[in-house]
Amino acid sequence: MFWNFRHNDRIENRNNLFQNEATGRNLLRINYGSTLDDVHTFNATTVANVRLNFSRFREATVSFGDGINGTDLGFPSYIAAAAPALVLPLIRFASTTAGQDYNQITSDTDGSRPFTIFQIFGDVVKIIGNHSLKIGADARQARDSNQSYGNSQGVYTFGTNWTKATDNATSAPVGQDLAAFLLGMPTSGSFDINALRTNQTKYLALFVQDDWRVRSNLSVNLGLRFEREFANTERYNRSISGFDGTTPSPIATQVQNAYALKPDVIPASQFKVLGGPLFASASNPNIFTPQSKMFSPRLGFAWTPLGAKTVIRGGTGVFMFPVNNPSYNQPGFSQSTSLVASLDSFLTPSATLSNPFPTGFQQPTGSSLGLATNLGKSLSYYNPTIHNAYSVRWEFSFQRELPGNMVLEMAYIGNHALHLLMDRNMDAVPAKYLSTSPVRDQATIDYLGLIVANPFANLIPGQSLNGATVSRQTLLTPYPEFTGITLQGTNAASSYFHSMDVRVEKRMSHGLSVLANFTYSKLIARDNYKNATDTQPEKRVAADDRPLRLVLSGSYTLPFGKGTAVDLHSGALNRIVGGWNLNGIYVNQVGAPLTFGSNLIYYGGALNNNPHPANLDAPMFDPTRFNTNSAQQLGSSINTFGTRYGSLRQDGAANVDLSLIKNTAITEKVKLQFRFEAFNALNRPSFDPPNLTVTSTAFGKITTQPNIPRSIQMALRLAF
Repeated sequence: MFWNFRHNDRIENRNNLFQNEATGRNLLRINYGSTLDDVHTFNATTVANVRLNFSRFREATVSFGDGINGTDLGFPSYIAAAAPALVLPLIRFASTTAGQDYNQITSDTDGSRPFTIFQIFGDVVKIIGNHSLKIGADARQARDSNQSYGNSQGVYTFGTNWTKATDNATSAPVGQDLAAFLLGMPTSGSFDINALRTNQTKYLALFVQDDWRVRSNLSVNLGLRFEREFANTERYNRSISGFDGTTPSPIATQVQNAYALKPDVIPASQFKVLGGPLFASASNPNIFTPQSKMFSPRLGFAWTPLGAKTVIRGGTGVFMFPVNNPSYNQPGFSQSTSLVASLDSFLTPSATLSNPFPTGFQQPTGSSLGLATNLGKSLSYYNPTIHNAYSVRWEFSFQRELPGNMVLEMAYIGNHALHLLMDRNMDAVPAKYLSTSPVRDQATIDYLGLIVANPFANLIPGQSLNGATVSRQTLLTPYPEFTGITLQGTNAASSYFHSMDVRVEKRMSHGLSVLANFTYSKLIARDNYKNATDTQPEKRVAADDRPLRLVLSGSYTLPFGKGTAVDLHSGALNRIVGGWNLNGIYVNQVGAPLTFGSNLIYYGGALNNNPHPANLDAPMFDPTRFNTNSAQQLGSSINTFGTRYGSLRQDGAANVDLSLIKNTAITEKVKLQFRFEAFNALNRPSFDPPNLTVTSTAFGKITTQPNIPRSIQMALRLAF
């Protein structure tokens, strides 16, 4: 039996870009845990193990701008008076006028998020002849609490809407957002009043395993695991539990009557205002209920058909992924008041920096408004009938001992992951209204952006949707009373992985050991909707795909010193020349695929991709193969250009690390070690992806690198 207690407390000073209260925070990570474990031997063939475990991890943030009163900075006093917590107001710029790292001035928000896990695990192992049977259970309870104050004195975003020439004019690359800031005319913003939440879920697994020694040269492993994840709940039902997309909204009749007076594209008889959030309750507290009650089989074998020098192994299994406690918002219980900059599409301001919330702040309403909750705002909800994702994995390998104290191993490894989680936009403009033109269709852009009479006028106070006019495309969405509906946790994503792995190892002999690993693989994923209206995710090379990877490592003890090929037969001299060890690691890996944005206009032709150019002033690929004119970019159209291609990749790794180590025995109990280590010994830079903003003057150019220059360190270590 054993018991332990563990604790650590870490503080990270993060993003203090200006060395003052304007940016940065302390990020706290505090861990506690305890384990009690008991192993009991009943007899020579029966052993039981029971384990109790408790783990708690708390991540908290303390802003450097904590306690700053916005009134002292010139903001109206009503903002600080209503703030749940005083923290420096957040200023954002829509572009990167001030540089990529300084596109927002913020101290971040205060918050605390503890995670707590309780576990009871037990198994019994019974030896019966040539069978080793194991049966057991694994029960867990996971809790996730969160108190984040959000933008408790407001966030204020400055874009180009006030400072560009016309509604449809192209924004300047830099400067116009900063000009709006100097004018005190924000484009958007919000003020948050956030609720505390505590979510909980439970997990249970039962398993049985049989390790069967069939023959002296053949063993088989048979296993079966039953897994069940239970419903996710919030302690006080402070959460939505789904979305009703068919019931008329509480304001439907008024909106539809107003629309009938000035109908637009949709006939008045077909214009509907449907939907709204559903809420957890005491009678139905489940936020989502995983539908999977999975039996996960496992099969493996090891066979030595040609004697002890050859081993063939194989196996397959199914592995379930628990959902646990995902992150989500709390509409109704957390309330965000939007900064409505204009009610007439930025013709005249309705809010400025001197009075950003003239109508006051909306207070949380809980579930009291029902389907009317969050009208005029965006809404996210978690898939109430989610399925647990799982993967089917398989492997077949061959291992052979070779002359010279060497081993060769070759393996094929495959994995197919299903029901992977991804989000989906449920409130996009239907595809039939979007352009399919390969070039900019200004007529469609103007058609969808046309300002028309707003049937929601005066029905949603405090929101931009409350004005007299609205864009046509807003009325064409499935749920026009919201500014966006996101379904979290759909099971639409999946992936395939295949790899060939080769390992050659020379075990230590004559002071030399060498290890070589080579992997040739492909990872394909369906994890992105190219268009929000697509029925299936885009099939593309995965972001984690690295098809070629080679790792070579070796260690050589130089043959000098006592008992070696070069023995000087002098204690002092052998201490000087002996004990030297040379080590090296070489890694060569293909880089990650480039991820492009949507709606690029590609002319065709070779891109001549060079991820490691000698001249960084030149682009990584040929940008003239794309239309880079900002006035000619696609908009309000169906995207046909793929977001990721396996042949277009960023720079990979080609790194060498070297070390020289000298061990000297001073006495039998005292040893001195000298280390000389060179990281990135050849000083080769590895480059990040290029700028992929097609309208940027830096499009295609590489501006950053992820690795560090050659670094050399020396150390002395005395062990006694």
